[in-house]
Amino acid sequence: MVALVLWFCGALLAEQNQWGPCRGANASPRLAQQDVADLAALGANIVRPNFNAMPLMQKTPPYDFNEAAFERLDQIIGYCGRHRIGVVVDPHTTPGTERTTTTSPNDAFWKDPEMQELLVKLWDKIARRYKNRGSVIAGYDLLNEPSLPNGGAAGTPADWNALVRRLIKTIRAVDRTHAIIIEPPTLRMPDGKMRNRLEGMDYLEKPPDDNVVYSPHMYEPHAFTHQGVQGRPEPFRYPGEFGNRNWDRAEMERVLEPVAAFQKKYGVPIFIGEFSAPRWVGDDGNRYLRDVIEICEKNGWSWAYHSFREWEGWDAERGNTDKNDRQRYASTPRLELLKSFFQLNR
Repeated sequence: MVALVLWFCGALLAEQNQWGPCRGANASPRLAQQDVADLAALGANIVRPNFNAMPLMQKTPPYDFNEAAFERLDQIIGYCGRHRIGVVVDPHTTPGTERTTTTSPNDAFWKDPEMQELLVKLWDKIARRYKNRGSVIAGYDLLNEPSLPNGGAAGTPADWNALVRRLIKTIRAVDRTHAIIIEPPTLRMPDGKMRNRLEGMDYLEKPPDDNVVYSPHMYEPHAFTHQGVQGRPEPFRYPGEFGNRNWDRAEMERVLEPVAAFQKKYGVPIFIGEFSAPRWVGDDGNRYLRDVIEICEKNGWSWAYHSFREWEGWDAERGNTDKNDRQRYASTPRLELLKSFFQLNR
């Protein structure tokens, strides 16, 4: 019976504060059963379907639940249960945010409490729907990439810590079993300066719940990880110099130090929920990915590559050197790299 309960990374023993190790990928809600089977065959044990392209709640009035999206999530959970892959439930977007892929300090969501009520309502719906789905549910990711104005000041609608406590209370009124995943924010400070989400680990307050996972995303340096994406400048090399800093493995360790410090301070699980580089940057991109993964492994962090069979620019199965090579291959250097680490799940 214990073996059945612990068949994948999302099985958590709250009293021992264990979660993981999880090694897997993000994906789109278009995942078919064969996609899940193929991901499992690579050795992954977790998937985080990003429902930005199919919001679970409509982003325009009257803000109805998207039942077709929930049915799609039900199907993915069913596929993953058959192939022993855990699912992170990730709505990814919510009413009051302009973009579907991330949030911004300018979003109405951080100014209008009524927008936040809609996210509370959504999580009540999710918890009621999936509370009895067992260990196939790896966790509930509260909000993708919060980005706060005014430094996330306490007592304002931008107080992410307060909203986290409220969301946890809403979920725990229904579901006391599944892990809750909290992402650190980027912060626009009162002086206008920005702090990235790794620095945002210092902002987070530990809520009164032991069944919690903390999940920063790693896209530093952004000039490298997003070169050529939506017309951004390229090429940049890794290792290389960006913004008067020499980016190499040692610098990556320094940038991720706030995550390691938070983990050490609170003794909590860490899940690097997204990291990537454009697939066409070749050996440099794969070297970057290896460094991120090896830092995760060194610290005992779980991780999810961004992204499996979603946007072609991140797709590890497509050409690793030619942006225009959109053919999918059975083997590429990036795919073999990921597979080598996925095998650690076994």
